[in-house]
Amino acid sequence: MRMERKWTPAQKSAIDIRDCNVLVSAAAGSGKTAVLVERIISMITDPDKNIDIDRLVVVTFTKAAAAQMKDKIRKALDSMLDENPGDVNLLRQITLLNNAQITTIDSFCLWIIRNHFPEVNLDPGFRIMDEGEKKLIENDVLEDVLEEFYAEADEEFFNLVDAFGMGRDDSGLVSIIDKIYRFSRSNPWIDEWFDECMLVYDDETYDNPAIKELYDSIKNALLDYRDKYNRLVDICSEPAGPAAYTGALQSDLLGINEMINSQDFGELGRRIRIFSFEALSRKKDAGADPDIKEYVKGQRKLFKDYIGRLNDKIFLKDDEGIFADMQGAGIQIRTLLKVAKVYAKRVSEVKREKGIIDFNDMEHLALSILVKKEDGKLVYTETADKLANRFEEILIDEYQDSNQLQEVILNAVSKTRLSGENNNIYMVGDVKQSIYKFRLACPELFIEKYDTYGETGDNVRIELQKNFRSRENVLECANDVFSHIMNKNFSGIGYDESVRLNAGFPYPEYSDSNYGDEANKSTDVILISSENEEEATTRELEADRLAKLIEGIVSSGVNVYDADENIYRPAEYRDIVILTRSVTGWADTFADALMDRGIPAYTDSSTGYFSVREIQVILSMLTIVDNPVQEISLAAAMMSYFGGFTAAELGMVRKLGREHADKNTHNNLYEHLKAVAVLGGAGKMQESDVKQLSGKCALFLAKLTEYRDKSSVESLYDLCWEMIYDSGYYDYVGTMPAGAQRQANLNVLLERAAGYGKSSYSGLFNFLRYIERLKKFDEDFAEGAASLDNENLVRIMSIHKSKGLEFPIVILAGAHKSINFMDATAPVLVDQNLGIAVDYVDLERRTKTPTIIKGAMARRIVRESIAEEERLLYVAMTRAREKLIITGVVKDADKTLDKYMGRAEQLAADGMLSFADSENIKNYLDMIMPVCLMDSDKLKGSFKVMVDAGEDSWVDAFEAGEMAGEANAVRIGELADENMEAVSYPLLDELPEYVPDDNAARRMKLTVSQLKAMQADDDSEENAYMDESVKTALKKEACDETNSIIPKFISGEEVQLAANERGSAYHRVMECLDYSVSVNLDGVKADINRMLETGKMNELQVKSVNPWDINTFVQSDTGRRVANAVNCGSVRREQPFVFEYEGQLIQGIIDLYFEEDGEFVLVDYKTDRVMKGEAGEKELVRRYAIQLDYYAKALTQLTGKKVKEKIIYSFALGKGLSVY
Repeated sequence: MRMERKWTPAQKSAIDIRDCNVLVSAAAGSGKTAVLVERIISMITDPDKNIDIDRLVVVTFTKAAAAQMKDKIRKALDSMLDENPGDVNLLRQITLLNNAQITTIDSFCLWIIRNHFPEVNLDPGFRIMDEGEKKLIENDVLEDVLEEFYAEADEEFFNLVDAFGMGRDDSGLVSIIDKIYRFSRSNPWIDEWFDECMLVYDDETYDNPAIKELYDSIKNALLDYRDKYNRLVDICSEPAGPAAYTGALQSDLLGINEMINSQDFGELGRRIRIFSFEALSRKKDAGADPDIKEYVKGQRKLFKDYIGRLNDKIFLKDDEGIFADMQGAGIQIRTLLKVAKVYAKRVSEVKREKGIIDFNDMEHLALSILVKKEDGKLVYTETADKLANRFEEILIDEYQDSNQLQEVILNAVSKTRLSGENNNIYMVGDVKQSIYKFRLACPELFIEKYDTYGETGDNVRIELQKNFRSRENVLECANDVFSHIMNKNFSGIGYDESVRLNAGFPYPEYSDSNYGDEANKSTDVILISSENEEEATTRELEADRLAKLIEGIVSSGVNVYDADENIYRPAEYRDIVILTRSVTGWADTFADALMDRGIPAYTDSSTGYFSVREIQVILSMLTIVDNPVQEISLAAAMMSYFGGFTAAELGMVRKLGREHADKNTHNNLYEHLKAVAVLGGAGKMQESDVKQLSGKCALFLAKLTEYRDKSSVESLYDLCWEMIYDSGYYDYVGTMPAGAQRQANLNVLLERAAGYGKSSYSGLFNFLRYIERLKKFDEDFAEGAASLDNENLVRIMSIHKSKGLEFPIVILAGAHKSINFMDATAPVLVDQNLGIAVDYVDLERRTKTPTIIKGAMARRIVRESIAEEERLLYVAMTRAREKLIITGVVKDADKTLDKYMGRAEQLAADGMLSFADSENIKNYLDMIMPVCLMDSDKLKGSFKVMVDAGEDSWVDAFEAGEMAGEANAVRIGELADENMEAVSYPLLDELPEYVPDDNAARRMKLTVSQLKAMQADDDSEENAYMDESVKTALKKEACDETNSIIPKFISGEEVQLAANERGSAYHRVMECLDYSVSVNLDGVKADINRMLETGKMNELQVKSVNPWDINTFVQSDTGRRVANAVNCGSVRREQPFVFEYEGQLIQGIIDLYFEEDGEFVLVDYKTDRVMKGEAGEKELVRRYAIQLDYYAKALTQLTGKKVKEKIIYSFALGKGLSVY
């Protein structure tokens, strides 16, 4: 019986809507596949419409997705038939399902071709070649084409080779032509696109599309800088601001406005070239905070650098020089296109001759069957009209990954083009998950429809926002990040309320009965510190930390929800996935680190096939069957399953072979092998070990000879079959770790051998040549698909590979890895709209200059690359069902936090990542950190930023500070006592001396912060997924995080002290502060200088303290009360204590307390980083309320006097906070 599903209103609308074009914007986890299946079922079972399933075209992204969709439809129909056994229509639809066009775009095009091949003069026996054969044919053809151009001795071609060749060969030119050819084939009309590439060089006006785009992008950035400057001017007008800088900033602002008001690109360039920065005033400004001055200077430097880059990269020449370079580059482009056209035509001819096509040919041939272009207009063929009348609806899944060519094909078979009243294209996708730019996907198609379709009419947009996969916090953290970084002006995609993810899956509440874990609620961002910046080293460090983290997750019993059982259960390895931007260089390192700790792991990779051990062995065997004198392959084969030689035995074969081989033969391993193989039969043997080795050589040589004989009469496939199966090798690898995967890899090799036998190449020699050239071209076979669903192991995969999948716990690793902008710096840039761009190479002067076209295109590529990385991050973050952990390696966690705190405040002020700031994104941390460090009142998700605290633990970056100080209470107290003579404290005598009883030695002495940590709510511990030893370490070890009222990101000063030492420096200043001198900023500076001169502080400590912070305290209400108490002699500072509480000895240090109206006021200094505002205040009170309660208890117990008020003074906030 078919279960009736409850659909959301949006899903129901997407299922039921008819007679219009529909764009379903389906957010991650919103059930789009279920909606698509239900729509199809409702259409083919609607008695009023009577639509057969073979009258629908359903295009999916992969064959697997198509097969799954067919399977779901079949099961639904079978279930309905069980309820209605006599339903003729259901029986009919089940029968027609096998031939229904539920398939990929390639397969749909192939169906068109097979049914209409005469219309494109295609041999009916055509064959589809694989990527390897395709690459070999293209390479051979290009070599022939270039030889022909060399033979023609064309001067412009020789100039092209000189300009773009690689020294003594033309490999650089080969790569460029190949790149242009591959890109051109994503266009519907290849020849037309080639011609349009020249138009941009013929247009020497400011209306040139490339120049106009560059002009607009620069103006967008200038608008952002104007806003930043206006804020800087406001900062200068504040009491502590550098008012003397205002004049220079206003002068800059005037210049920025003039640039913005430029009427065209030429005027903009002239204004930027003549723009100069007025020197900042050196006039002494006694009231200005030096750190604010540094901040203003730093922000101004960012704009200086931007203008410098424009002058160096874009406006380095005047208008005449710009257009002259365009002319010169245009000549080179024309020749380049000439070669590319000949190459494209020749490849097509060769494939026709051989009766083969590739996947891209499928689309172009289908297009030729359906559409012609005459005088710039599309003319649809009779075949197209017949197909359009046949199909009732065109349904396109993953529409965000379509390209222009596919768009034209599917439009050609739709009724939409026939009549405006029969709109029948139904598109489903999520442009935020468009991550296949490298496959030339065109997300702009989705964006254009998204922006123009409405809620009603002929073109309707429907939003599916409900996510049925992830917990609310995972979704809200994603919402927080992308609502702040997806700037529509920059990336073309906005993120507003209409696309926010909303939780739709009803996870049961956590409770003791279901073993749920509250700690899973936060999204953790872990910063791993490394002094070594080499990528390989940082990868190994991160891999090691992740292995320990995963070990802790599983061993400590972190719980995940099991929907099938409706219970919470302990997490297993299978619940965890590690996602990386690229698996190359990462996956193996991570897998090794996991397996070193006994954690089973699997790397899901589509590359690296040729490097896996089981394939290397077979390739080595095939190589020596073809040519046994290949020494490396022979040695590898001998030491493999097929030979069984040890390294020592191989060395002995070498030694004996040199002694006994025929002196007239070549001195190689094969001759040595033959010589040793016959030693036993020649009566020359004396030692049993040598005789045994001789027999081993003879057996291996016999097997090799057998394979060599068979290779001349058997097919490649049969030879490989015998090596893999008949030899027992297949069963052997099955007994190894990941045996099923290894066997699947061998099966892939067999399939490729069978396919190669049908190709235009043949024979073992050519197959090996084929493999070697694939390696050279960085082509690869995908690893075999082995079912690992039931394997309890950690999966390591790329973000691309994870699309469409989900996991209870997701670890996004390598968040520090730089975005790859190499496409923007390549010798030749290619773009769908702007064409082709190169540097102008002046062969006479031997100079190379970036053209304005290349500058425009490079900026576009950078922008598109960043936008795609944002979408990749969206995919990664939305794979997690319950827990998301993000890790990255940084050189200095403290400096990194300072940097991102500054960006967080900037982001909070802007509300959205600006165009200018978006251009400066370098990695995922740049996207994530400023958001998760914002004021929590502005966020709906819960982030926890953690820093490395050694090999086995992490600590909260914002709670670590004061605990470390408490752990060192005795040492600090002793240090304070050494300097007690500096200030007189009459109240000291009132504290009774503590004398422990006889059992004290057996009691545990705890610091206040340790006791605080132990009494915290277990359900809200930050590190609940770590084992108990790690938790204990966290309670004992932490590092002080100091932050002045003006964050260190403003000052830009190099940090000289460790975080805990800076915290101690602040406390030291407050301990020794002379309130009779420190009455204003100058007095504070003088007082701190006195501490330096008298040896109470050293130079590094003094440099780490911001005098402005101390002056802010002095001027505060808390500071004035303390000063009055000092005058009355009723202040005690840095007071150590030990007291008994509930059978435990508690020790600590009270920063300051004073008597007021017969009762005590307790003051505790905090240097934690917190965001400004009410949220930061609440957070500090939450963190330290328990600690201050113990201080008050200690003070009351030891003095007998009541504590009437507890105050936290925050240097970050510049104010005192009362704790009740």
